[in-house]
Amino acid sequence: MSRTLRMLLMTFALCLTAAAAVAQDQKVLVTVNDQPITSFDVDARINMWKLMAGGAKLSRKQALNAIINDIAKIEEAKKYKADASDKDVDERLDKVAQGLKTDAAGLKGKLKAQGVSMSVLRQYLSAQIAFGRLLNGKYKERVQVSEEDVDAKMATIKSDVNRQLAKIKADPRMQPVTVMEILEISFPVDSPDLLQARAADVALYASRFKGCGSARSAASGIFNVKVGKKIEADGRRVPPQLKKEFAKAGPGKAIGPFRSPKGLQLWGYCGSRKITPPMPKAQMPTRDQIKAALVNEKYDGIEAKYSAMMRKGLLIEYRDPSYAE
Repeated sequence: MSRTLRMLLMTFALCLTAAAAVAQDQKVLVTVNDQPITSFDVDARINMWKLMAGGAKLSRKQALNAIINDIAKIEEAKKYKADASDKDVDERLDKVAQGLKTDAAGLKGKLKAQGVSMSVLRQYLSAQIAFGRLLNGKYKERVQVSEEDVDAKMATIKSDVNRQLAKIKADPRMQPVTVMEILEISFPVDSPDLLQARAADVALYASRFKGCGSARSAASGIFNVKVGKKIEADGRRVPPQLKKEFAKAGPGKAIGPFRSPKGLQLWGYCGSRKITPPMPKAQMPTRDQIKAALVNEKYDGIEAKYSAMMRKGLLIEYRDPSYAE
């Protein structure tokens, strides 16, 4: 086979692969009044929502239903001449861009980076404008919450926060811990015959020890004294007998001597302190934030109610049964 023919076959194979990928992206999931909605449309809706809602994620079924609802809103609004004009959508686009701290061109760039065309956002905004007009005009709905509702929600949130804080406070890991600061001072002994002489070194050192700050100066003139690093020991883990000895001696004293695998040792008691784990600070949402959340919650309920009604006027045919409700 000639090199040219091989190259042609490879190019043809790559084209087939690319065509298969495109075909998969364009798989029709459902038709709405003979208008197809593809996998690509669903992906675009998911990516658009991620940008619009600060990273929030939609499932593929949620995204598909949102697109169907948009079509239903636009179709219903057309019946009453309440659909959005290009100018209406342009004005709403500017507000969206401002909310994302950019302009129309910057918004287009942000969408493009997510693999979303401006037409996807325009359709979404067109549906929102249309639905708002239907709510006010045809359905006479007002998305409002009372001050009593806000008060009740604030009380519920405060109660939940206090309950969580009480639970955290009762956690054993949040209880104060006594930390004992101790210092190991070692006196190596090369031969058992030297143990008595070494004990005299230990006694001399102990008489000089006036606190952990004097640990090294107390070793002056005494052969081979090893002063370790200060240890912060959890008081709950210190052996009871050793803890008792420290309490009896008091801070700034050394207790011992004790036998060690390499000779003799003293333990210097530097002192103790209590550590109380910091309690998390609970920040209550503001009244305005709670009110906005309640309004959004009420709007979502109203939207779901009327979207379901409007969908009844559409011819919806699922090509992929897994997406059917």
